[in-house]
Amino acid sequence: MGRYTSLGEDQRGITGLETAIVLIAFVVVASVFAFAVLSTGLISSEKSKETVLGAVGEASATLNVRGAVVANVNAALTGVDTIKFNLSNASQSYKAVEVSDKAMILTYVDEDQALNIAASDWTVTWLTGSGVILDPGEQVEIVVTLTGLTPRLGKGKEFSIQVKPQTGAVLLINRTMPPELFRSLSLN
Repeated sequence: MGRYTSLGEDQRGITGLETAIVLIAFVVVASVFAFAVLSTGLISSEKSKETVLGAVGEASATLNVRGAVVANVNAALTGVDTIKFNLSNASQSYKAVEVSDKAMILTYVDEDQALNIAASDWTVTWLTGSGVILDPGEQVEIVVTLTGLTPRLGKGKEFSIQVKPQTGAVLLINRTMPPELFRSLSLN
């Protein structure tokens, strides 16, 4: 017959060394897991920071209208031939902006139409500075030709010109034509 031992006779159990090995294994596994979690958190927070800074850079104003927006009306006083305005870097902008038909899009919008203005229908004249890069402190004059609009921009009509640089926020110039047209009108 088999031998039965009572609990009091068999004194085998776990020793202090075995307990220490198991405890160390748990600590090592927990520290590896904590390192992985913290590394993932740091990487994702860095990516979030880059995304936020990029979005702020894209949304921040880079251009500003300086002075009056001027409409030049045709000789018959029936419609606007050109709109003229001056641009400079926004006061909080530290970035230079390329002012050329390759890096900037101008869009005309009124209640009847919305169209991108062709490169041949707007010109840039440097008032301060030169080249195609508008640095802080420099100023350019933009003249937009609107003779191709159907219907023409005329009396009492509200319109917008959107200036879209390659980077930065869109500059929106909203104006309303007065009820009576003259050869040159300041639209402020």
